[in-house]
Amino acid sequence: MNMNSANQKPRLRRKAYYNIYKPLAKQDAGAALQFSFDPVKNSIFLEAAKQQGERLEIGSKEQFDWLGKIVFKLGVNDIAQLLLLFSGRSQEIKCIHKPLDNAHTSVLEVKKQTGQYDNYYLKLSKTVRDESGSAQTKAVSIYIDHSEMAVLAHFIREALTRMLGFMNTPEPQ
Repeated sequence: MNMNSANQKPRLRRKAYYNIYKPLAKQDAGAALQFSFDPVKNSIFLEAAKQQGERLEIGSKEQFDWLGKIVFKLGVNDIAQLLLLFSGRSQEIKCIHKPLDNAHTSVLEVKKQTGQYDNYYLKLSKTVRDESGSAQTKAVSIYIDHSEMAVLAHFIREALTRMLGFMNTPEPQ
């Protein structure tokens, strides 16, 4: 547990979040992303949901299909790829997660866009296979601008610092 001093109570560990919500005027065209760092699981999770229907009032919880969301756990190797993208050393990344049971495949793709739309394109997809072998894929995609990507880069770097244990290092005596 973290202690500020001998006389103070320990600081509670809590989840950190960064959200990007993009409802669009066109029906079902927008999307939302929620990045969360869970200190107990020592992981970053990405949750992505499609817009439901037409654009609603700002703050409406019914705006996005959170029940049909896609969840993706970002590991250290995935974060390393994102760091290359943030630094400009890579123009696109693709993280593929396929569990041993082969029941589903999740793919996170992020591409740097150039030209008229100088931003980033993020797509998260999940393909689920049933017992017969047939597959169904659902996907959520969204454009992320430079300011949103800057905040996301900071969020991920801070989470990585904690994941690697640097924030829990005891102070020298």
